[in-house]
Amino acid sequence: MPGRARGLGPVVLASALLIGCADLRSALAPELTELIGPPHKRFEGLPAHAAAEVTAAVEPAAAPPPAVVASAAPALVRPPLKDVRELIGLERHELQARLGDPALRRRDAPAEIWQYRSPLCVLDLFLYREGPGMRVTTAEVRPRDGRELPATTCLSSL
Repeated sequence: MPGRARGLGPVVLASALLIGCADLRSALAPELTELIGPPHKRFEGLPAHAAAEVTAAVEPAAAPPPAVVASAAPALVRPPLKDVRELIGLERHELQARLGDPALRRRDAPAEIWQYRSPLCVLDLFLYREGPGMRVTTAEVRPRDGRELPATTCLSSL
């Protein structure tokens, strides 16, 4: 029996140390969390991909912030352009709202040229100062490969 009692000594000592560590960890939890982050779950003996699946199943997914979901506004749907004349008279901000940012914006005083491109064609818009702002005065559509291309086909590809 004395040999058996001696064999239990290291087990008792290890148990006491573990209990003491648990008390020390709970006492230092706020400081440890601040320094090293929250404790991580460990899944011993599982391959990395399985541990990731278990972690995903155990930990709840973060919900999106309510403000983002609540503030989503419906997208404004504009009818497609059918004729370049629909762009004549638009100011910069109206043009940008209608077609987005141009692929090229060039200033050649007194004009400003905005160019929109698609795989099929190029749309050149010429803006001149009219009143307080710049407005589209001329619009030209041209195919990229030199072949005939209806303007409506080009405009729908932009």
